[in-house]
Amino acid sequence: MTGMVAPAAPRWSDAVGEADWVRDRLIPFQQDLAPLAESGGSASYRAGFVVPSGFEAYARVLHPLPPTGSPTGVNPAVRWREVAAWSGRSIGRETQFHSIAMPPERPVGEAPFSGRHPQIGAPPSADTQVLVEVLRGATTTPEQCFFCLWDGYGWERGSSVLTRPGEPRITRPGPIPEEVLRGPRVHHPIRDYLLYAGRVEDTITSALFGHVPHQPANLWWPADRAWCVASDIDLSWTYVGGTRAITDRLLADERIEAVPAAIEDPIDRVEAWVQRWVEEGIATLLATGDATITTSVGSVRFSLERPRRSRPGWLRWGTGGASIGHPADEAALRLTVAAYVTRAVIGLVGE
Repeated sequence: MTGMVAPAAPRWSDAVGEADWVRDRLIPFQQDLAPLAESGGSASYRAGFVVPSGFEAYARVLHPLPPTGSPTGVNPAVRWREVAAWSGRSIGRETQFHSIAMPPERPVGEAPFSGRHPQIGAPPSADTQVLVEVLRGATTTPEQCFFCLWDGYGWERGSSVLTRPGEPRITRPGPIPEEVLRGPRVHHPIRDYLLYAGRVEDTITSALFGHVPHQPANLWWPADRAWCVASDIDLSWTYVGGTRAITDRLLADERIEAVPAAIEDPIDRVEAWVQRWVEEGIATLLATGDATITTSVGSVRFSLERPRRSRPGWLRWGTGGASIGHPADEAALRLTVAAYVTRAVIGLVGE
């Protein structure tokens, strides 16, 4: 293999063709906001956009809500099951975080998440270590694995730092060598990645990305392709595809929280009661230009400026907002507005 630049494992690799099989087994990606606004909870985004098809079974590893500091110490991480116990909801194959954190009715008692939300992107270090432990024994090539790191985080290119007022900024190089950044990329439908190679444990070693404390790979798999781990930067869970035995072990491991999954599972499903709140609010918003949508955990106020010939329309809420352009007709305007409103409402619980 050529293109190695670091003496310590894992090593950068220019053999980006090693990741072609993942791309070839992903569901073709089509971006569409409309399904978020449609009744019935139909979704345009599927698990197969993130994790490759073709495995016997799949698991979805739910990321916990990270610990927080408090005057008396550190509040521990919170698992989804604790939130579900508070809301009286169950966790199933298609459960989103808002499914349990934003129930139809306000539960009695204080919510256990207190403004926190599950970790987005890769799972925390402790959960990643469990995955490594389980998956090492489920491949014949644990010393030969590949790791894809998304090239869009920003920190990988370094930073410009102002040390003292009036003095020139100091440019600090990033942890990834320039020759790696200039090297070939793994190109997948919606993400580009840098490719590394090493042992299965190297997905959790700081040697992979220099001084960054904890930046696991976004995609990783062994050379024998016995399994694949896939974390998207926008999701609060990680998919694992492999044999039935592999996924059964993950589902039974109490150190993590995992549920069964399938390639066709939606990743942007919206619960029916949330859709009802949104639909009622949109009716008022389109009629008057203002609406407040009240949920079981809080409220969001929206204001709408309809598009005119000389300027696009705008939707504003809280500290957010979005241009809605010039939709073709009233039905298109409603779908566009509904997609943004739905996301803003769900955003009350950080999803």
